[in-house]
Amino acid sequence: MSGDFEILYQPLVSSTSNQVSGAEALIRWNHPEQGRISPALFIPIAEECNLIGRVGEGVLRQACADAAAWTAPLRVAVNVSPTQFDDPGFPLVVTQALSASGLAPRRLELEITKGVFLAESSATDETFKALKKLGVRLALDDFGTGYSSLAYLKTAPFDKIKIDRSFVRGATADDVRNRAIICAIVSLANALEMETTAEGVETFDQLDLVRELGVSHVQGYIYYAPLEKAEFVTQAEQADWGIEPSGYARQRYERIKMYRKIGAIREDHYYTVMLRNMSQTGALIEGLIDVSVGTQFVLDFGEGQLEVATVRRSPGAVQGVKFENSLVRDGDGGLCTRSRISPFLLIAAGLPDYSASTGPGAVIGERGSKVSLPTFLSATDRRAIIRMGEER
Repeated sequence: MSGDFEILYQPLVSSTSNQVSGAEALIRWNHPEQGRISPALFIPIAEECNLIGRVGEGVLRQACADAAAWTAPLRVAVNVSPTQFDDPGFPLVVTQALSASGLAPRRLELEITKGVFLAESSATDETFKALKKLGVRLALDDFGTGYSSLAYLKTAPFDKIKIDRSFVRGATADDVRNRAIICAIVSLANALEMETTAEGVETFDQLDLVRELGVSHVQGYIYYAPLEKAEFVTQAEQADWGIEPSGYARQRYERIKMYRKIGAIREDHYYTVMLRNMSQTGALIEGLIDVSVGTQFVLDFGEGQLEVATVRRSPGAVQGVKFENSLVRDGDGGLCTRSRISPFLLIAAGLPDYSASTGPGAVIGERGSKVSLPTFLSATDRRAIIRMGEER
């Protein structure tokens, strides 16, 4: 391969024993000026320029050579693009890579995406037959995403199904169906006598879930990020290499920092608070004090976006709240509620335009009438009360 390209290896680990069974070969481009570039950026370009065949063949040959030199007989998994697979000469390329390296065919696992089936023909079936005749293993990558079809499993002789990371992320949340989907994929794989690998496992709650559902193998940061070749070789020299998982207890959603005013509704009181940051599952608000843990608000994000939130921590004038229903991506880099309520309906229900409220700590009753302050006060009101006492 070119000196600008590098192959990293991410361990594939047994979910039941924590023993390493193999590794996936992942290519990186070390650009002389821009540094390491993700394959998500340069692989599509290589495909458009018809260079993916050369790049893929280089990865295959290098991965086979590296794996043949490992002390332990671990498997090596190599990604195969649809363009590579569609080439009638691909089985010969695999044969030559195995022959040149001396790697046993059973130690090579080819990860094939659903893209190879978009132009399915008799040539596709012949390629599958030729590869299985060589004795290599076949894995269906990114199963369940895009235009996935059960027909792929009916016609192609796969040995493994890889569960896409999009199902693993968020699978432990209460209001998503990812858990049921993973369970169905595992049941299907077991019925077809296939292994399963869950990609992108990063936290202990995700690991516990995939173990509970019977996923056979795990790949993700809970065990190791992709390792450089030298480091992987050093680790693989251990007899019966096992890895103890490490990481966060629960999935940490990306937090979006911001600084804007929103509404916090409690019974018949409306407060203006400052939203400091927000994730899909919760937020950090500021502006109220003496708020007990467990207090529930309806947060008003504007434009008819309301969501119930429960206070989980309340140090001083800051509250960390958890949403009853997780937010979703708005398609523009932000988050939004799953549904919206017409402002006209809100007004009809007795909640006027909150933008007309008199500022932090304003409380609004039926049709906007003022009522007494509740047991907890806004920080602004508390300071005002203290000042009034000092003046007296």
